[in-house]
Amino acid sequence: MESDDVAPPAPARQDRQAAQPTFDDAWRSVAPAVFAWASLHVRAPLRTRLDPDDVLQEIACRAWKHRERWDPAQGEFRAWVFGIANNVLRESLRHLTSTSRRATPAPLSTDMWAQLPDTATRISRAVLRDERLAKLLDHLDELPDDERRLLILRGLEGLPHEEVAEVLGLSTEAVSKRWQRLCAKLREQRAWTELGLE
Repeated sequence: MESDDVAPPAPARQDRQAAQPTFDDAWRSVAPAVFAWASLHVRAPLRTRLDPDDVLQEIACRAWKHRERWDPAQGEFRAWVFGIANNVLRESLRHLTSTSRRATPAPLSTDMWAQLPDTATRISRAVLRDERLAKLLDHLDELPDDERRLLILRGLEGLPHEEVAEVLGLSTEAVSKRWQRLCAKLREQRAWTELGLE
């Protein structure tokens, strides 16, 4: 399923290595949010054929493979990773719709999983075993559809209000007010810190 366009093109390198955090540090900061994102997208009916755990692993593999293409001067690691995540999800869903219902699950780059550094692998596995995160995801899965989409776009992917408004067909003011209400709810559930949104 791997393609050459899964990550943004590499910018001019210059001297960005000194200021750039390690891949492990950057991945540790976003992995819980990426797993939540995958879980909210891959709802129960799809999970027999596409597992959010596998989606997380695929995203980690691709981010590691293309890590040299991320330039902090061009944007945050979170935004870059979610660009990869959206490509992985689109490809996986395209595979599912192009095959029969009895087809095997979407192929993921499991061979690349062995190439990840041990620390990055441990980070991903820790996220998958995190009981607090699992309970939180159960709560988030019960959010109304409009709040779930807002959480995915604004909270996890970090899109600005203007872009979210365009996607949802709402005014920027409406998105801002809905986001404030959702933030209050997320803080009550302690979701804010758990997902690395603070």
